[in-house]
Amino acid sequence: MQDGRRIALNAALMLLKQAIMAVLGVVFVGYLARKVGVAAWGEFQASLAIASIVTIAAGVGVRGYLAREVAVRPELGPRHLGAALAIRGVTGTLVLGATVAVVLATRSGVGAQLVVLAAASQLATLLYSTMWLSFEAHERFQYILYAELGARLFVIALSAALLALGFGVVAAAAAFLLGNVLELGITAHYLRSRLYRPEFATPPAELWQIAKRSLPIGALGALASALLQADRVMLRALCDEQAVGVYSAAWVLSENFRMLPEVLLGAAFAAGMRLYAQDGDAFGRLYSGCMLVAALFGLPVAAGVALLAPDIIRLVYGATGDYAPSAEVLRILACGVPVTFAFQVVTLPLLAAKREVAMVQMLAVTLVAKIALNLLLLPRYRALGAACATLAVSAGALIASWGMTARWAHFVELGRIAAILVATAVMASAAYATRVLAGMWASMAVGVAVYVVLLVALRAVSFRELRALLARRVRASPAAVA
Repeated sequence: MQDGRRIALNAALMLLKQAIMAVLGVVFVGYLARKVGVAAWGEFQASLAIASIVTIAAGVGVRGYLAREVAVRPELGPRHLGAALAIRGVTGTLVLGATVAVVLATRSGVGAQLVVLAAASQLATLLYSTMWLSFEAHERFQYILYAELGARLFVIALSAALLALGFGVVAAAAAFLLGNVLELGITAHYLRSRLYRPEFATPPAELWQIAKRSLPIGALGALASALLQADRVMLRALCDEQAVGVYSAAWVLSENFRMLPEVLLGAAFAAGMRLYAQDGDAFGRLYSGCMLVAALFGLPVAAGVALLAPDIIRLVYGATGDYAPSAEVLRILACGVPVTFAFQVVTLPLLAAKREVAMVQMLAVTLVAKIALNLLLLPRYRALGAACATLAVSAGALIASWGMTARWAHFVELGRIAAILVATAVMASAAYATRVLAGMWASMAVGVAVYVVLLVALRAVSFRELRALLARRVRASPAAVA
């Protein structure tokens, strides 16, 4: 398949997956949070964050390292997948088993039960996400969509039924566990029937070598995960489950938008790895296109969510006052969406150049800064302070990574980025006026219409480019042809 069409198709499939998951997730999260209350909701979210934090040590980057290798040499897929499953399965079982043992020895009650269920659920997630490396490397994203959709519908149906019957948050957590086990089964089925069976033929000595070579990218993933989960863990330690619940109510919603940049990077990852090695000019065009898409989606999402945050919180969590403080948290987290978009793009050449060590150093400094800011802000500002710390360190990481990839900056079309900024500002003004007069839904409709018209009028995008993306390949540079 032609490069341009393949990237567009991959992005469309992943965006479809994320859109479906976001709609289903938001509807269900609102229902669950209302049914169990803000304190139980916060305890549930804290258990998920703890399980995610401890699995940082599982696999030490094997998935990312081998996915990059398979993207370049697809014939290595079965053997590399088997190696990744062996390493991540063993390490995941050990660290999560140790977590369960410590929790059962030191805690009791609902909090301990939730951590145990979250640990088992995280192990299933670790295994099926490892299998995804084959779908991503071979650009078969539709099977990820099928597995995610089937499992999510199952979780929603079972959890809703259990809550309706009067069961509490522990029953909902058990439903999440069963859903992840189901997703593991569906993923394994598609892997065997559509691609290949993993080959567990790699000797222990070679597995050890793979693990060592994966350490830089593993440290990168570990730091990224720690940055993502640190707020909820520190809120639970320094404040209480109420603060975790308020923060998580906004975080869960913003997380759906934060996943959009990962969709963009995932769709372009395989092509980016190949083009970087074979054709620098073509990679530069890919980089420029990804940055344009980052601005196209990230800026209006940030403006729209920041404007409508109180309405969104009321819509999802109800009119009760328990979740009202989440609106200001959501506004701040929404401002980080375009920052995350741009960060994902500027890290693409770093990953392609295998500069994980430099990225690890940058993210280590970022994590230290985030912990320091949380220690300073959380005791007084609670959830709002956590959101401010997240935005501040995200912006710092973007500036640092931009400096590390300065050689690719000249590919970015600054005039078009400026046009998108203007379109976003006008859109926000129109949406604000409409919200005052006619409410949230009319504001959204007017904002989208104004934004699309201005994008074309200001020549930020054109219909010709959209048609070309679907009809032509990304042209190779003369050097590559020669």
